[in-house]
Amino acid sequence: MPGQDRLRQLRLRLGSALGGIRGRMMVLVMVAGIPVAAIAITNSLQDYRAALDEGRRGVETLRALVAARYGVAIGSAESVLIALARQDPRIGDDPAGCTASFRRVVDLHPGDIGELAMVVAGQPPACGTVPAGFDPQPLLREALASGAPAYGAFLSGNRGRGPLLPVAVPGSAVGSTGGEWAVIGTVVLRDDAALPGSARTAGDMVWLIDRTGRVLSPGGAGGPTLDPAMIARVGEGAEVREGLRGEVVYAGARLNSGLRLVVGHPISGAREAARAVLLQRILELATFLLACLAAIVVGADLAMVRPLRLLSIRVRAWRPGNVFVVNPIGTEPREVRAVEQAFSEAAEALARRETDLRAALEQRDALMAEIHHRVKNNLQIVSSLLNLQAGRIADPAAIAEFLAARNRVRALATLHRHLYVQHSFESVSLPPFLTELANQQFSSHNEAPGERLALKLEIGDITISTDQAVSLSLLVTEAMGNAVEHAFPDDTRGTIWLCLQQEDAEVVLTVRDDGIGLPDRQSRPRGLGLQLMDGFAKQLGGPLKGGRAEGEESGTCWSVRFPVRANPPPRPMAN
Repeated sequence: MPGQDRLRQLRLRLGSALGGIRGRMMVLVMVAGIPVAAIAITNSLQDYRAALDEGRRGVETLRALVAARYGVAIGSAESVLIALARQDPRIGDDPAGCTASFRRVVDLHPGDIGELAMVVAGQPPACGTVPAGFDPQPLLREALASGAPAYGAFLSGNRGRGPLLPVAVPGSAVGSTGGEWAVIGTVVLRDDAALPGSARTAGDMVWLIDRTGRVLSPGGAGGPTLDPAMIARVGEGAEVREGLRGEVVYAGARLNSGLRLVVGHPISGAREAARAVLLQRILELATFLLACLAAIVVGADLAMVRPLRLLSIRVRAWRPGNVFVVNPIGTEPREVRAVEQAFSEAAEALARRETDLRAALEQRDALMAEIHHRVKNNLQIVSSLLNLQAGRIADPAAIAEFLAARNRVRALATLHRHLYVQHSFESVSLPPFLTELANQQFSSHNEAPGERLALKLEIGDITISTDQAVSLSLLVTEAMGNAVEHAFPDDTRGTIWLCLQQEDAEVVLTVRDDGIGLPDRQSRPRGLGLQLMDGFAKQLGGPLKGGRAEGEESGTCWSVRFPVRANPPPRPMAN
């Protein structure tokens, strides 16, 4: 930055001027140079060690990258199998239909899943296919015994795919007719270079090891081999091991119960670079010490003392924001005038920098306002698209789900609009926001406050952080929407209350109505809306309480008490 560069130049010039005040200072400076040299040498050695540690950090980065990429790929395929295992695919007595369904799933995930089959204990596959020569029964028994996905040994790929990793996911026995069963799938182990994510450095090595100890190089045949002794040395935690000749470092990780990962990173280049850095630092140190000694020998005479003292007094008297005036007489030595001029330029640069920082803060506020404005516009577009899509659907249940999603998106758009209008990007004032949000829920269900249903608002002058405002807006949307839609059937009339009051350091939110009340939980399962309300209440920091309002014979009351929290501090930017 300009101001810092000016101050740095001032320090260098001031150091040169003070170094020549007296000839006898030469000995003191030479003595003082000893710890400087020691520090410089120590720093050079630290740079050398840091360059060597770069290889270790490289293998740790490679391990994290490859583990994350394979974890995502394998986890995606496992999620598909878990979803298929949640219900018996044979329901309907149509094995051909079950096989076709599995084939469609494989076609939707061509790079992740190779084969799919539904297997019952002790029987051939009920539907789907398994790789030729693969017996799924041992893997099925292991999955049924553990109640969790079980992974087998590597299988050869087919139809141009890479190697396969079989996995069995135990199925639910609800509604099944043939005993215990599981969904058997094969995960395609693609080359890690073909997986999404940043490309790794040339020369890096990756191996996969299955439960039987078989080693697989995802790059295919011809890839680097892994020393069997290194498999035992490399653990599954944070350990990093060097090879026998110190040219490669290795690290390992556990991907799942049946699959391990080992990566290798060459460090011979890092060693050479570390030696070059060490030699460069030593040469720089020798050059610097020789230059310092030469400067001491040819330093200025005692005439520098008085001008430097006067300049020191003027510098101490200067305060930021004031103009540092250069002495117009100009009788000082050239070096002192240069220092004086440099300080004056640095003061001007600092003043300009302060002006630039103020302008940057104003620009930041404008950019934040524009971001909230654009987010609000984008959310409104999403809401409109959901509304249009709902209009093209004939199923009433599907329409209701689309409209519920639209209302949630609208609530977030309303929040961002208030952040934009209030020009407050860390907190939001709740009275105008919740008032608009409550009226919005009425209009979303073709109602108007004061007609069939009355709306009562009791909202205190409370401001909360934007982090909590998101959860609060979605919780109010769900509670108000449920009240308007379900509490007053058959054109019955009633009242809905939205109350928000602060009690000490906590806020109490209450949404209640005098409608028909909650249905019997045993006769009706817990819906998505109630699950979302419970989740939003936990995010706010308090449990959700629901039931009949105290002292009322009918109606429903939802309340949550939560502390007021500030937004989490921003993460520091990487250097």
